[in-house]
Amino acid sequence: MSMARTSRSIVLMLLLACVVVGCGRPDNKLRTGYGKRTGNQAGSVNGTKAFSEMFREAGYYVRSYGVVSPSMLRHDVIVWFPDSFDGPTPELRDTILNWLDEEEGRTFIYVGRDFDASIQYWSDVLDKVDPAAKFDAMRQRGLAIESFDELRNYQSSKADYSFFKIERDAPQRVAKSLTGPWAKGIDTSKTQIELRSKMIPADEDTIYEGFNAYDEDAPPIHLVEDTEILLGTTGNEAIVARLGSDYSDNQIILINNGSFLLNLPLVNPEHRKLAAKLVNQCDQSYYAPDSVAFLETEGGVRIMNADQSTDGNSGWEWLSKWPLNLVGLQMAWWLIVLCFALYPIFGRAKRLPAAETSDFKKHIDSVGDLLQATDDHGYAQLRVQQYHQAMKGDTVYRRSKVRRGEGK
Repeated sequence: MSMARTSRSIVLMLLLACVVVGCGRPDNKLRTGYGKRTGNQAGSVNGTKAFSEMFREAGYYVRSYGVVSPSMLRHDVIVWFPDSFDGPTPELRDTILNWLDEEEGRTFIYVGRDFDASIQYWSDVLDKVDPAAKFDAMRQRGLAIESFDELRNYQSSKADYSFFKIERDAPQRVAKSLTGPWAKGIDTSKTQIELRSKMIPADEDTIYEGFNAYDEDAPPIHLVEDTEILLGTTGNEAIVARLGSDYSDNQIILINNGSFLLNLPLVNPEHRKLAAKLVNQCDQSYYAPDSVAFLETEGGVRIMNADQSTDGNSGWEWLSKWPLNLVGLQMAWWLIVLCFALYPIFGRAKRLPAAETSDFKKHIDSVGDLLQATDDHGYAQLRVQQYHQAMKGDTVYRRSKVRRGEGK
């Protein structure tokens, strides 16, 4: 897969840039939901819709899940943007290792939570709004920082998740220099990769810690024996690391945070290059993957035996399934055009011509309808006879309302 295969996704992201940054006016209803590619938070500054579209444009079938289920584990690539600072639990770690052991050519991507794009959004807005709106933008930025720090301060300063360790007491910084294979072709001066914690991927000496090699039920540890830093910064600090093995084509990709993968950061062209390198990294084996599952969690991760997919949160995913994807969108478009052609009234309403009251034929028709409604043939005949007598000037005979013999 080459960079050219993501050209359509680049256009999509540029449109996203117009929506997100666009006119530069602060929006008090900014969507900030984290790690979602479906539903009403797909367009959030912290969403993953743009990144998932890069997979789709590269030829992958993409689907979202809210739990770890057998259906999700049938995919070749699993991408997880947790909305909490907690890393993979032992249960999830074992599930992923067993999943990797089942087939070759699989990739698990973990993206840390230690970044909030809403802070970057309000910082960018400060330089674009007029003076009257700058105070409100500063207030919104302060609220975003307070909310993120409050969530972050509940976490321990150090944590060990077997695959990697996290040190959260590191100073906040921006990666001024990039190293590693992915740094080739990237203009570091135009990137804005923020780091607030230090990720230490497991190496060949520490990867076995916490595993019992003699336990028959233990996960296969030979799948993650080697460590490679794909993208680093000063001091060889890992931003993106790969855990793999000479005995398998499977891999685990660890990413410090989503500061170059979420919707808003992907507006940056250099970030899109890095995201494209991540997409290409999933297709490095002889077994070409063709499906990607995005795990969208809130808090902890649920692992279920029964299938439970959250695909279709937006309500329109059925149009992307075969065979409806061939004709569904075209039919929907023409139905919309038909509705606009048939139902709306454009311009002023047309005034219908008024009925003429001088037309004597209409009077005759109305009298005939009234006589027919009486359902009395004799009465109708009498009324017609009275009309003719009145027109001739003769005495009009009227039928008495008193029956014969009742007047005496």
